Amino acid sequence: PMLQSAMKLVEDNSLLQDLPVEYKEAAEMLARLEKMEVVKRKIQEMDRPLIAELKSFSEPPIPVLRAMVGSYLLMGESVSDLKEWSNIVILLGKTGKKSVKRRVQELQLEDVSEDVAHRVRKEIMGLTSEEVYEANQAASLFFDWTEMICFEKKCLSESTTVTDV
Repeated sequence: PMLQSAMKLVEDNSLLQDLPVEYKEAAEMLARLEKMEVVKRKIQEMDRPLIAELKSFSEPPIPVLRAMVGSYLLMGESVSDLKEWSNIVILLGKTGKKSVKRRVQELQLEDVSEDVAHRVRKEIMGLTSEEVYEANQAASLFFDWTEMICFEKKCLSESTTVTDV
């Protein structure tokens, strides 16, 4: 809402010609954030059988493992806790405040440190949404969300760096 309000102020006060680059960047960011909300909603709407299928792997395909490790790193889990798939299965089974759906919904970009975002980017580097989807549909939603968070985090850090100079 704040970004939309700022864009509306620019439009209403005829400042578009004074801020074309910033307005374009804001519009692009808004589109990405709206897409992220769609993915978050799809994660919220995931039914039990989809999550059960994800949990049913005794040894998940590598794209599934990497996608889920990346997602849980964003949610604040430690690398050491994510070394074994069985630990991820336990995390997927949590309910209440620790449920994966709730944690995805409540995570804010500012909750993710640059170090964590960098570590997650390395974890998912080279993966594609299609590749993860072919292995498991639920994991692909988590991958999409993870990739979007990392992209936005990188965009924010780059814009902060430019602004601070």
